[in-house]
Amino acid sequence: MTRLRHLQLGKFILPDPPRAENSVVVLENLQTLSTLIKFRCTEEILERVPNLKKLGICLEDVQMGLEYFYLKNLVHLHRLESLKFLFLVSTPSFLENIIFPSSLKKLTLDGSCVRWEDLTTIGKLPSLVVLKLKNFAFYGRPEWEPNEGGFRQLKYLLLDKVRLLHCRADRDHFPVLERLVIKNCQSMEEIPSEIGEILTLQTIELHSCNPSLVTSAKKIKEEQLRKYGNEDLQILINKVRKKRDKAASDRRYERSVSKQRNNRTFPLCR
Repeated sequence: MTRLRHLQLGKFILPDPPRAENSVVVLENLQTLSTLIKFRCTEEILERVPNLKKLGICLEDVQMGLEYFYLKNLVHLHRLESLKFLFLVSTPSFLENIIFPSSLKKLTLDGSCVRWEDLTTIGKLPSLVVLKLKNFAFYGRPEWEPNEGGFRQLKYLLLDKVRLLHCRADRDHFPVLERLVIKNCQSMEEIPSEIGEILTLQTIELHSCNPSLVTSAKKIKEEQLRKYGNEDLQILINKVRKKRDKAASDRRYERSVSKQRNNRTFPLCR
């Protein structure tokens, strides 16, 4: 067991370690641990996985408050590079109750409920290269204006099924962005033209999005060619998934949610 390097299951509970002094086990070789439910990030537990690089956590019940999960202790995982959160309940105060380690390179947030402006906290992560925002139920104004000086290392940004009408961003917000992927964002009207000023941008990928979003992406490509002579920017458009594939995917997702939440519905965030 002490030589275990990767433990990755659908969802499982990791019990609290025994308190007996002679039973202390430190999994120094463990690098991957996913996907945990009811996981409390106490110092006692995290000390036993000091070299963890990849962690997945599912929050399905927060009735006792986010403080119960000690998410601020994640800052002590100094080798953590990849972190994924799957939310099955509304957690508006999530970003107020967590401290991310500065080593984090990849972050996935799936299904939370926070304000767009609260993402400033994430933008300050010094090593973040990949950010995936999925199935997000944001509340408040559906507008995102990242702060200047944030996301200094971000190269990959995914927006998938998020409630967003307008995004105000340029090269000062995402100075080294290489790939922008937008999926199933029917309410998003356009990609800001200033995104075209990001000289590192290589690909804009669109899946099942508003036609006006496609038009704005094509205009960005034209501007890159006109201003900078850049012929390498790719615009990849996948208009609609096959109905059979989409229906199957939706059914799998709904079954998963139903099992985990005992047929309860998601709280709405507006």
